[in-house]
Amino acid sequence: MEKIDFVVTWVDGTDPEWLAEKRKWQTGSDLAGDDANNECRYRPEAEMLRYWFRAVERFAPWVNKIHFVTCGQKPDWLNVNHPKLSLVNHKDYIPSEYLPTFNSNVIELNYHRLPGLAEHFVLFNDDVFLTNSVLPDFFFNNGMPVLLSDLRYSNKVGYNNWSRTVFNDYCLVKNSFNIRKSIWENKRKWFNVKELGLKRVRQNFVCYMANKTLPVGIYGHVALPHLKSSLQEVWDRYPDIMEQVSMYKFRTDDQVNQWLLCAWNQAKGSFYPVHESKIGKNFSLSPHNVDELCDAVRSQKYPQVCINDTKNNTEHDRCMEEIVRAFDTILPEKSSFEN
Repeated sequence: MEKIDFVVTWVDGTDPEWLAEKRKWQTGSDLAGDDANNECRYRPEAEMLRYWFRAVERFAPWVNKIHFVTCGQKPDWLNVNHPKLSLVNHKDYIPSEYLPTFNSNVIELNYHRLPGLAEHFVLFNDDVFLTNSVLPDFFFNNGMPVLLSDLRYSNKVGYNNWSRTVFNDYCLVKNSFNIRKSIWENKRKWFNVKELGLKRVRQNFVCYMANKTLPVGIYGHVALPHLKSSLQEVWDRYPDIMEQVSMYKFRTDDQVNQWLLCAWNQAKGSFYPVHESKIGKNFSLSPHNVDELCDAVRSQKYPQVCINDTKNNTEHDRCMEEIVRAFDTILPEKSSFEN
């Protein structure tokens, strides 16, 4: 069985030194538009990070190594001597000309440079938590990333910063592959009734006949499996674009993101299909759905959940207190990653 690493990013957005550095590089244009660079993207949630490590230890004890990626920060309680833990500073793998960076796209799209990273790795954001036991084949099946396989073209492409970036992903993949040929050559995956269900297979076939194109942007805000070699391929094929993206200090519309790798692997046929009902759920955090989220955690209804904070969450602290209590019901014991 292949080794599978987890990679998780974290930032303490309340650190005065970090804030001063961020303000030094930030311009008015970096504050425009939606919440791509809003303070909600930099909230530390150090207490919740405990439960991320507890969840991994309990629900995915088979993980080979955890790469904890920060700008040099770490919570005080973290056991830095854990044999499965690799503390990674941005400067340990991101070229100096791209630093400092406050851009998750830059941080993630340079992961092929991470020292010791396995070929098979799972990219977590620090707001995505395992809530039930998963086996390695939840992320990789026969060495291939398990990816949501939905040929429906997203109706939100171009709607906001994220979806405009996704459209750039789509254009790059479309420019690189014969999508019509790729889908048909992998018809046993795109039209797999056992994994996707008859309704999704019918939808995929209709969309294929109508568009003969691969949409990008329907992979879910969950932990996503990637191949390090595919990321290297993208850099080898489009070095100018990847270097240009890496020069951005903050997220903007004219970039690409990690979903490019999902689409790239699907266009190559290097994937295994899965329906969205099997991968977990994304909650856009608000006072209106915090009860539903907490119930989902306590009941362990999903294999993973995303607690997606937004700038519209006016009761952030109260919501997080309730979520911490919910996680403490299923993960009350310290993990070996905690001092």
